[in-house]
Amino acid sequence: MKATHKFVIGSLVLAACTFPLGAAGERIDYEAINRIKQQGLNPQTSQVMEISSWLTDVYGPRLTGSPNVKKAADWAVGRMKEWGLVNVGLEPWPDPNGFERGWTNEKFYMAAVSPQSFPIPGTPIAWTPGTNGVVRGDVVLVSEMTAEDLQKFAGRLQGKWILSQPAPDVAAYWAAPAERLAPDELQKMELATPAGPEFGVTSPNAAGRGGRGGFPGANGFNRNDWFKAQGVAGVLTTAPRGHGIYTIGGTRATDPQNAVPQIVIPAEQYGRLARMVAKNIPVTLEADIRNTYTANPPMFNVVGEIRGTDKADEVVMLGAHFDSWHASTGATDNAAGSAAMMEAMRILKQSGVTLRRTVRIGLWTGEEQGLIGSREYVRAHFGACNDVPEQRGGAPQRGAAPAAAPGGAPGGRGRGGCQTGYTLKAEQPKLAAYFNIDNGTGAIHGVYLQQNDAVAPIFREWMEPFRSIGMTTLTIRNTGGTDHQSFDAIGLPGFQFIQDPIEYDTMTHHTNLDAYERLQPTDMMRNATIAAAFAFLAANRDEPLPRKPLPGRQ
Repeated sequence: MKATHKFVIGSLVLAACTFPLGAAGERIDYEAINRIKQQGLNPQTSQVMEISSWLTDVYGPRLTGSPNVKKAADWAVGRMKEWGLVNVGLEPWPDPNGFERGWTNEKFYMAAVSPQSFPIPGTPIAWTPGTNGVVRGDVVLVSEMTAEDLQKFAGRLQGKWILSQPAPDVAAYWAAPAERLAPDELQKMELATPAGPEFGVTSPNAAGRGGRGGFPGANGFNRNDWFKAQGVAGVLTTAPRGHGIYTIGGTRATDPQNAVPQIVIPAEQYGRLARMVAKNIPVTLEADIRNTYTANPPMFNVVGEIRGTDKADEVVMLGAHFDSWHASTGATDNAAGSAAMMEAMRILKQSGVTLRRTVRIGLWTGEEQGLIGSREYVRAHFGACNDVPEQRGGAPQRGAAPAAAPGGAPGGRGRGGCQTGYTLKAEQPKLAAYFNIDNGTGAIHGVYLQQNDAVAPIFREWMEPFRSIGMTTLTIRNTGGTDHQSFDAIGLPGFQFIQDPIEYDTMTHHTNLDAYERLQPTDMMRNATIAAAFAFLAANRDEPLPRKPLPGRQ
């Protein structure tokens, strides 16, 4: 386990009463905030890295529908019960949402055996079949994409391993792969300097693939279907990032009876194979890949809560997605968020602070396939836009394309709003706030306001006790690709925190390097503590957080 970084807690201001701060008139109970800090920022009491280790080292990866994600969820339920949370359990999705088959990779071995031997690291794309034992085959480069161009290979690919694209050029690391948000970047965010349409940002959660492979092209032609008909041994893909890093994905709609093994390998090994083949040197690969399918796996979210006092029927929620991809153990995406939110709940319980509203945690599965778990939770508890049909079975998958409803966000609420109105549940008015963590391990610096101007003066005062640890910035910008969108889509006050990128986009997001070692302990402790404090402050306000109007409601 990585050694915990030392973090020195400054002198705590103890007070027996609350003090008003600033224009919003928020009353900050500093005695309670300091109890939260003492529990969360002290390496001797923090458990966030221990939680992270369990979710990664022991129960990672956590691909939705796999046995591991169920084991991880059972562990999380047990741990939260030990802490004294109530109503803890696995809340089922209403139906499989296209997860009629679970999948897990149980064995991967690949190596070149001639003209000389060398190992080839890699990972099968999710839901593709295995090799059914040890197989050997020669390597063939097939970069052609159309049915017409592929005809010259017809009848010549039986048992071959296909390099599906030319070897990519791999740039050097001219800039450091890890970074923190500089003061000028935070200032630009605060001033809402446009970063894209509608002050949006390119989501750090935009999914990547491990190369072009055989995905559908023009007129619905799919190269992998053609390769299957030709009897190939499997298809290899890569990505130009190099340095031993590759990105994984997959689609749960893959039919194992009509698919071939698809393997993502690093650019360095891929390029070596391609260059030897280009020299007309025969190259033979040996592989033994065992992928196991599970029929009708359980689909669920993990929930638990601390009951409030006089406003217990109102709820503040903390959330993060629990699932991951499978090339590594899913540490920064998103054990980091799940562990921080679990730790936030433990901090609230252990510190003994009073909560007027109930604080509930939601750990979502199916996020990587299109925010499915949080979307279904919101639909079941709070409501949905009537524009969006019941997305069952064929729901969009983030591993294949960004998930968005017609309005631009899950649930149908985007620039155009919801055109045909909403069906809202009785619980919808009772959600005071939802806070989400899903941008890696980096320290929290503020909040994306999702164009909800009314919460800015409130959050500005809530951030003040954490200014010394970098909590300084509010931006009116939206951010996408995370589960807060499921809440925001029906007018609920759902927010994602601004975080340092660290190595998220450059090295860990959906890659084979997303392991425990990439987590930053001091940042993790800070994030859990800030999440606990925001939940505490939201739970104890006289009023819920302000909401944006529901656009287009009829």
